Amino acid sequence: MDLESCCRLVSDKNHDKLLSKIAAGREPEYCGANKEDKAKILQWVQYSYKMGETKVPIERYAEELNSYLANRTFMSGSSITVADVAIATAVHSFLLNLHITPEIQWELSNLIRWFSLVQSAQSWSLSNIVFFRKPLYL
Repeated sequence: MDLESCCRLVSDKNHDKLLSKIAAGREPEYCGANKEDKAKILQWVQYSYKMGETKVPIERYAEELNSYLANRTFMSGSSITVADVAIATAVHSFLLNLHITPEIQWELSNLIRWFSLVQSAQSWSLSNIVFFRKPLYL
């Protein structure tokens, strides 16, 4: 399974098929190189589903993700995985509809940095979101 296939499964909301492909993943760079990596990726994919199904405001998830990404480049491991695609897809509409000011970009700087990195992947199929490019100092 390549990253493009993962993106299609995530955007089609084909959860069961995606989870089974991760568990059987023959592409360690996207699905985890060992059992621990796979477990983390599965956890994040399931978290992305929870984001879309609960009544918890997406802003709360955005704050949690921003904190989690404070000292990480990717959700799991040292390169983009299915976890990154799933979470990015889950927060895409929130970020797209958010009126991003320099202050908001500063408050969510880790999330926005990570999201920009994920959406720059060749297989990203959702609309790109443009953020401020200059360093932000308050």
